[in-house]
Amino acid sequence: MAQPPDPEIQRAFIEGAQRLQAGDYEAAARIFRALTRKTDSPRVKLELARTLFLLKEYRESRELFRAVMLAPELPWRVRDNIDVFLRAIDDADGYVRFAVSMVSDSNPRNITSERQFTIGGIRLTFEPPADNKRVTGLRYSMQVHQPLVRESGYGGYFTGAYLDYPASSLDRLTLDLGLAKRLRATQGAVRAGLEAGTFGGQALYEFPYLELSQRLWQSPLHRIDGALKGGRVNFPHYDHLDANYGSAGFSAARSVSHTASASLGTSLDLSDARQRPYSYYGVTLDPGMSFLVVQPAAMLFKASLPLGYRRYGAEDPLFGARRRDRRVGIEFSARSKEWRWMNYTPALVLSLERNASNIGFYSYRKTNVQVVLE
Repeated sequence: MAQPPDPEIQRAFIEGAQRLQAGDYEAAARIFRALTRKTDSPRVKLELARTLFLLKEYRESRELFRAVMLAPELPWRVRDNIDVFLRAIDDADGYVRFAVSMVSDSNPRNITSERQFTIGGIRLTFEPPADNKRVTGLRYSMQVHQPLVRESGYGGYFTGAYLDYPASSLDRLTLDLGLAKRLRATQGAVRAGLEAGTFGGQALYEFPYLELSQRLWQSPLHRIDGALKGGRVNFPHYDHLDANYGSAGFSAARSVSHTASASLGTSLDLSDARQRPYSYYGVTLDPGMSFLVVQPAAMLFKASLPLGYRRYGAEDPLFGARRRDRRVGIEFSARSKEWRWMNYTPALVLSLERNASNIGFYSYRKTNVQVVLE
């Protein structure tokens, strides 16, 4: 983005930049605001947005940043820098974000491909529901964050998603809402919330919880985060699954080069269910890589290989064996750094999942394809 060529505008722009560099934000804002009445240059709007951000005039700053993002020839690196400011504004002033995805799922009910099972010494044939076949639908999601008192660190949050398939028996709704307190001194947060979900229009679960997240270590090249979460999971129509649940997780990221980074996530889950056969402990490991390809077009590629193991507390009452599951997945996403539509970015997400259980009834495979606009 070149600076305005008009000599008078050029001189004023340089003066505003000098005032900004010197920390005289009020004077810099007056100069850049006057320039916006003389030129429609994205560079002038960008500097005014940065100045207003430093003055904590977040709403006008956000509007200007978003206006600059709509410039057709804006370099993707500038967009990335603007995104950093917008995320900081969102944290301070709150936000509402929408996204829509087209989702294709090969096995929406996670049902096994096996059809013959033995229960109580009797050989039975399993017939899956007729709607468990590849299905395509739309997923609508919304995220909301609202500070209660600015600079206090207290805020409310809400995340909701509705997956709408042609057959309403497969529709899903998930909600997560609550109150959060940012721990500025330690780069952490405490949340008290409620998760809930429905499947096919029927309530599936409720999960009131407490969560502590914490930045454990950070340098220019590394980052390590940790989280603890616990609560009581209730299943309104499946009382035997009600459980006390807790998890501990760690995630790490390292910059490998200017265009690549590596990540590793791990977690431990414990569930103490009302009936012992449905209690379990589980571990997950999720290594991943991100690659930025600049030529011929800037594209960000991400790949991960989630691995999981879960062991249940006692013999399954139907199959007479203690259940053990091993899960392997492959996830891949591609996102353009240059394509934008109304400040929304398209992305393609592919995933494959295989759950191998010692009890064949619980084994399944599935593929999932999503085209996301967020």
